[in-house]
Amino acid sequence: MEQLRLQFVNETIGFAALWFEEKAKEYATKKHDVTMNLRKEQLAQMKAQVSNLAINADHIVRDALEDPKFWWHLTPHVNAAAAAYEQLGNDRVGNKFPEVLDKPVRRALGELGSILEQFGYGVTTNGNKGSFPEFWFEESRSGVHPYFPHLLEWSEEMQNTIMTYDGPYKQAIVLFEEITMLKEEKKRREAAALWNSI
Repeated sequence: MEQLRLQFVNETIGFAALWFEEKAKEYATKKHDVTMNLRKEQLAQMKAQVSNLAINADHIVRDALEDPKFWWHLTPHVNAAAAAYEQLGNDRVGNKFPEVLDKPVRRALGELGSILEQFGYGVTTNGNKGSFPEFWFEESRSGVHPYFPHLLEWSEEMQNTIMTYDGPYKQAIVLFEEITMLKEEKKRREAAALWNSI
């Protein structure tokens, strides 16, 4: 499972590096009025920042996915949801990826929003709900974080890796719960034996 976790992180790094570049170009084209109003120096600066983001995808993605709570095998616990790593497909809407991993992936990708915001593409990442048409942030107990809010399709490699992770995960949670119940039963018997011996 650890090998699959590392594989998913590496695949996400590659995915994010390409995604940053493609999504920035998509916004520059889609919101052509904003792009055309930028001076060439501003556009060059924006492209340089996007390239820097792509170069730093390794650091950004690892930061987003490093928390052990995202990976059951790093923090095994009873009563884990059997469907925690399942992917659901829907022909009309697209795929729904496991929320436990989709959220941190979206947080990593949301870093692009700061650049789009800086150059006037109608995006906000800082929690400002004023006149911005797109809210690229997520509010949580720990604060406001950049977050990609739109339809997102993971790469095929990312999907396959998590599908593979889901198999051993489901087997492991069943075994872990059985072992936990056996340990509890053993403790109960030992307590009863101690009680009866006195």
